[in-house]
Amino acid sequence: MAMASVAVVGAGPGGVAAARRLRGHARVVLVERRGEARYLPGTIPTLLGETPAERWSARLSLEGMEVVPAGVREVSGKGVRLEDGTTVRADAVIASPGLALDVGAVPEAPGVFAFWDPDGAGRASRAVRELREGVVAVVVSSLPYRCPPAPYGLAMQLAGLYRALERDVRVFLTTPEEEPLEALGEEVSGFLRRSCAAEGVELLTGFRSELDSLAGGDLRSRDGDSLGFDLALVVPPHGRSRVLAELPGEGPLVEVSSRFGTAEEGLYVVGDAAATGLPRAADAAAAAGVTAAEDVLRRLGLLEEAATHLPAPECYLGHGGGRYSRISLRYPEGLPPQGRARVDVEGPSTALAAGFEEAFHGWRALREEATSERLRRSP
Repeated sequence: MAMASVAVVGAGPGGVAAARRLRGHARVVLVERRGEARYLPGTIPTLLGETPAERWSARLSLEGMEVVPAGVREVSGKGVRLEDGTTVRADAVIASPGLALDVGAVPEAPGVFAFWDPDGAGRASRAVRELREGVVAVVVSSLPYRCPPAPYGLAMQLAGLYRALERDVRVFLTTPEEEPLEALGEEVSGFLRRSCAAEGVELLTGFRSELDSLAGGDLRSRDGDSLGFDLALVVPPHGRSRVLAELPGEGPLVEVSSRFGTAEEGLYVVGDAAATGLPRAADAAAAAGVTAAEDVLRRLGLLEEAATHLPAPECYLGHGGGRYSRISLRYPEGLPPQGRARVDVEGPSTALAAGFEEAFHGWRALREEATSERLRRSP
């Protein structure tokens, strides 16, 4: 009897976790454009000029599965159609394409940079370092967006950078939320407000940006407020990946079951694109990937019972000066909406800086395991 085949789209936390859980039980094909992954938290160090963008990439080298370096045109419960017209046939598909950055919604203009990944940050880094005085606006254009705490860390680290360089630069952060990360509760919102104030970041909440106004050097809100700037760093609108365009769901998010199945039989969606009450964080996506993988194995008769795996997300938030805080979430009562997250906030402290680096090295090790194994075996 032929081994069952499962295709996984995307090498983010959800896709890699799903593929690793499936291997050994089914033939696994992991599809990722260019055959490499990007570590998105590397966006901020790249923007600040601390590292090149290339540091935050990893060539996929995973044991027990086939990696296909290709773009994806469409997915179904029966396979994946690639951009070159070929099809990867499968008994089930787990899609983790993430959210698509709509940088085209942000006008091209001097001093305006739309990005939310290390490559885009690299293109804006020189402008950040060369600004001598004036106003920097960190603009959250709309909800949802990936890695929600990160704009606050970006703004605080920018303020610290300019302070260390003794430059007269004011840093603003605008967000359409009435309270910072209000979905995580008052403790986190209050912590972010206090932290921004302590670092000299001026926080403008409830600011629903009119992105077209950026072309004139004056950011306006839909309520008539305005903010002049010399440099605008814009988190662009996040849309739905084109490969998920036909699935039910509101806006960029796809409706999924408690096991991350979609309206199409055999097709699962995990990670940022899935409509859940979970945060858009790496461990939440990874737990979803394992849950979906086990449901696939159960459905194929390869596992008697599938479990729902509870995530334990942690986010490291830079405050400048080498200090980081850590926001941790746990779900002792189960997943939302039945269970609520227990939130813990630590720091800021220089002692937590090591945790940021450790998280990156752990991410890389999961994607380059075959390469690491060959190096260990070499004389």
